Amino acid sequence: MANSTTHSAWQQIQAGVYDTEKLLSGQEYNLAMIKARQTLEIIIKQLSGRDDYDDQSLTDIINSLCENKTISEKSCEHYHKICVISNKAVHENNDDGFNATTAYQLLTEEVQTFIRDYSPKKSKITPVPVRNDNVQRRPVAKSSESAPKRKVVKKTPKKKKPTVNTPDLIKVLIGVVILFILIILFRSLNPLKGGKGTKTKTATTTTVATSEGSESSESSSETTSAQATTTKYITTTKLNVRSSPSKDGDLLATLNVGVSVEYVGAQDANWAIINYNGGQAYVASAYIKPAQ
Repeated sequence: MANSTTHSAWQQIQAGVYDTEKLLSGQEYNLAMIKARQTLEIIIKQLSGRDDYDDQSLTDIINSLCENKTISEKSCEHYHKICVISNKAVHENNDDGFNATTAYQLLTEEVQTFIRDYSPKKSKITPVPVRNDNVQRRPVAKSSESAPKRKVVKKTPKKKKPTVNTPDLIKVLIGVVILFILIILFRSLNPLKGGKGTKTKTATTTTVATSEGSESSESSSETTSAQATTTKYITTTKLNVRSSPSKDGDLLATLNVGVSVEYVGAQDANWAIINYNGGQAYVASAYIKPAQ
């Protein structure tokens, strides 16, 4: 029974949309607005399950459907607008074509929403929109401001890339090669100069060595002459030979009486220098005398 009732209600909705369209086409705007309201009431009855309401309670039912998320806020706004337009048609005998067209358009949109979201069969109707040149339209206010002018952007011409001149490039390469050859030649001449320097250094070294040899010869000569000037002395008692002219000097040896020594010279009034074991040593000058 419920299915047959729903099916009957759906047929009434389809018929209501069709009748509203027909009245709008016949320029019966007042009746078209009233028919749109009646068709909307059938939809609300299906959504709320109520049919006992007046104008005030219909508004409350629409708000309740929106609060319960049965319909969207957009649908709620459309429902109220259809009710306001139809109330003007009923109570004020309004016969405005623009209002009638608005009510019809909102009704067809909400019928499509009802089919998509709420109808059990999900069937669709496609009402044909009516285009009537006699329908009153709201005048569109013309803007006093002129449209902004578009800025013309001038394109900057692209700079051409510099081209390489082949003859100039060849000249540069030749110059680089010549410079490289000159560097090689210059480096090849450096070893000769280095050789001369080596020879000079060798000669200098030889000269220095010769000088050192001369100095050594002179030193040897001086030593020989010094040795040649020594005099034979003999000890007159046992005598200590020390490394320095002092009683604190290291004791090198003790000579017996009558031992011959090579007297070099007097260190001072108390000590004499003698040759001892290839070097020089010191003895007390009071205990030696020239050999006869």
